[in-house]
Amino acid sequence: MAGIDFQYSPFFLAGTQGSLYVSAYYPLNPHDLSKKAIVHIPAFAEEMNKSRRMVALQAREFVKNGYAVFIIDLFGTGDSSGEFSEATWSQWQSDLNSLCEWLLDREYQSLIFWGLRTGSLLAMDFISENTLNVKQLICWQPVFSGETFVLQFLRLRTAAAMMNKNSPQEKVSDLKNQLLDGRSIEIAGYMLNPELACPMLKLNLKSLNIQDVEFISILEVVNNLDKKATALAIENYDFLKSQVKKLSEAKVLGSPFWSTQEITEVPGLLNETNNCLTLEG
Repeated sequence: MAGIDFQYSPFFLAGTQGSLYVSAYYPLNPHDLSKKAIVHIPAFAEEMNKSRRMVALQAREFVKNGYAVFIIDLFGTGDSSGEFSEATWSQWQSDLNSLCEWLLDREYQSLIFWGLRTGSLLAMDFISENTLNVKQLICWQPVFSGETFVLQFLRLRTAAAMMNKNSPQEKVSDLKNQLLDGRSIEIAGYMLNPELACPMLKLNLKSLNIQDVEFISILEVVNNLDKKATALAIENYDFLKSQVKKLSEAKVLGSPFWSTQEITEVPGLLNETNNCLTLEG
């Protein structure tokens, strides 16, 4: 990218349990400054770290379209206060509320949420529980079932145990029961708080009220553009179509940058995501 065409002004926001780190991108030209904000809700645990490069690249693209972009490190993650072991789902909801209130105090009138993976689920749950007017929701590789995601996360521990003969061989169902009993579990270096995992276990797309959102854009990275959608995916899309005024779907060819060993870029995703902004018209 030639030259610098944005202003980067990170800051710490006062949250209910400590300071929250927010990466803020603004248009460089003062005449481009508007009261349109895009709030990024990050992915979960290591997926967030793997995705930082792509998220930063997309933020710069959004700025070119006249939007201010705010990327929040939720409590217990990144440079924000707290440890991951202390993070709860309700606290993350509160973190989003703190940022949205900050934006409204500064007269940002048009809010767009942009979620990645479980960040999309958190965004939809927040919208379902609050009266805040979020005009558009952009979802990168959205998680529609919190239970499916949590069980997949738990499998990281069982898979690691299988590789080590000295480790106890556990079942995913046993680990889930530990969480339901209120016990934390360490997985891949992250201490998972039951107050974070258990609310996620109860969440799925159809349990959420997102009818107040006018536009939803679903963008997915795939390794084969000809692969047909699963019956579950079709069911989810049909549900979304029944809920909102406009729904757009796009697939781009690339690697799953949120989980690849090396930091990966998917340029096609940036282009497709920029196209989503035309839905406002």
